[in-house]
Amino acid sequence: MVVGILPNSASPTRTVESEGILRLLLLVLALAMPLATLAYLKIQSTRLSYAMGEIKERIHKEEELQRKLMLERSRFQRDEEVQVYAQKAGLQPRKQGHLVHRAFTPDDQRIAKLRPVSSDGL
Repeated sequence: MVVGILPNSASPTRTVESEGILRLLLLVLALAMPLATLAYLKIQSTRLSYAMGEIKERIHKEEELQRKLMLERSRFQRDEEVQVYAQKAGLQPRKQGHLVHRAFTPDDQRIAKLRPVSSDGL
């Protein structure tokens, strides 16, 4: 009696094993995708927070610069109005102007250190 190997007898076992592995991989993928998405969103949120912080800092600097420019413009307009009034009233300019005391900012002090003014020219 000759016993032969049936060609289909080994195939069902391997199919079941491969289906089990495939199902396990799909389960791992189904669990990993939400976690990966959550990590990606957290990274994007952090990047967005840093970008917003930089933008807020830039806006603050621009507002400070605009405030300084508006202050200088109001001083210039006031000086122009005084000059126009003095010319209309026929007032003569004095040789030494009136000193306006002002608190110097750190920027003013830094500029003064960089460009010293000599008293010889006065």
